[in-house]
Amino acid sequence: MENDPRKRRRSTPEDWAKGWLITKAEAKAVLAEGNWTRDPENCDRFWEAYVSDRGELLRLRPRGRSTLYASRQELMEKLEEMRNRPPERPFHMLEGNLPQGPHFVEAVPSLIDELAKIIKIPRESLDSSFDSLQLVDKALKKVRPKKRILEIPNLFPGLIAYTGEVMRKATGGAWWLNEVAGPIYEPYIRYGPGSRYMDAWGEMYKSITEPRALSVATIVSAELAHAAGRGPVFVTDEENEYETTLERVKLRNGQEVYRVGVRRRPQ
Repeated sequence: MENDPRKRRRSTPEDWAKGWLITKAEAKAVLAEGNWTRDPENCDRFWEAYVSDRGELLRLRPRGRSTLYASRQELMEKLEEMRNRPPERPFHMLEGNLPQGPHFVEAVPSLIDELAKIIKIPRESLDSSFDSLQLVDKALKKVRPKKRILEIPNLFPGLIAYTGEVMRKATGGAWWLNEVAGPIYEPYIRYGPGSRYMDAWGEMYKSITEPRALSVATIVSAELAHAAGRGPVFVTDEENEYETTLERVKLRNGQEVYRVGVRRRPQ
């Protein structure tokens, strides 16, 4: 046949069965050139399927483009392989980043001791006060690129431990671990009636891995403001003419997220 689609570059990915997307006219020409029989196993409400005496498979769509596969057997093997593949577990930001797992809470004191050594701050300066977070932020500015915070052993767990202790002390709350899957445990600070909770690890991870950079003090400020029922917090960087606004809000579906903004610092 003229303009044989088999001579074109394949349309399917390299790791899938070899095939070509073809037009309605090309599909008609392909069916006319050989012996084809209907293939019920590969038919559905979207496709009609035909197999040739050469072992090719044509999945024919009433509208739009059809697919011609070089080998029905190869396609069936790929489909079987896909069905038997174990389902992928959704990625969790704490996977591999909080190795303490169910023992995180008992490790909090030693993690804070280690944090002081890693970022070179006197241990007595980490007194669980909000003001001490300014020292932590100043020290973290020396870690570049910022994604190294996840690579330095126990730096990220130490930050979670310390920010959690600051929030726990400010609210009189307690640590609580939520088991997600396997070795993954999410640490929170529960406080007040109704067991409300505060979370610094999620926004901290995003601040480390995403272009926007929120200071540790900013994140904790937003959590404490939310706990106290206050509105957005304004965190000023004296080296910048702008300041960050941060507020934790509840969406219509009940999910709580951060709303982040930037405004020019008042003179």
